[in-house]
Amino acid sequence: MEREKMLTFISGGARSGKSTFAEQYALQIRTETNKDHDKSLVYIATAERTDQEMEQRITRHILERSSVWYTFEVPLDIESVLLTVRDHKIILLDCLTVWLNNMLYKGQADLPLILDEVSKWIQITERKQLHLIIVSNDVNEEIPTDSHFIHQYIYQLEKVHSLITANANSVYQVIGGIPIKWKG
Repeated sequence: MEREKMLTFISGGARSGKSTFAEQYALQIRTETNKDHDKSLVYIATAERTDQEMEQRITRHILERSSVWYTFEVPLDIESVLLTVRDHKIILLDCLTVWLNNMLYKGQADLPLILDEVSKWIQITERKQLHLIIVSNDVNEEIPTDSHFIHQYIYQLEKVHSLITANANSVYQVIGGIPIKWKG
């Protein structure tokens, strides 16, 4: 019997409403399915508490989410969370853009390594029959830059996006709070 993999990719510009849509989407899946007996949702937050402003922002986001969310603050090791959670869980990863930035900042900029890591997430999602919702930014639609580092970052992010969307059941782009379905 082939295992069911549920992978959803949601992208959008900064402050486009993509995270809000992703949270509502996860809650909708939770309502529509009865796979998860305790009905809790998993939120993987990749942002780090680097200063007081970020601390306040993270705290505000946690308080805004309902108590059905169990939050993991994981800047790098997403695989460990996916391996830890029970099968059939609904998991929201927010956000891929920050995760890639964290990887590059920690000196893990090798594209094959990054793609291999994301491929592992997809394999775990299938093996454990998870529903993984990945949120990311549309950074390739912004003002062009002369920075080689930024070009490298955008190139790598787009390669990761391509890997995820090729494997995703559903792909959405959120513009001004309006989700547009591109796949699924």
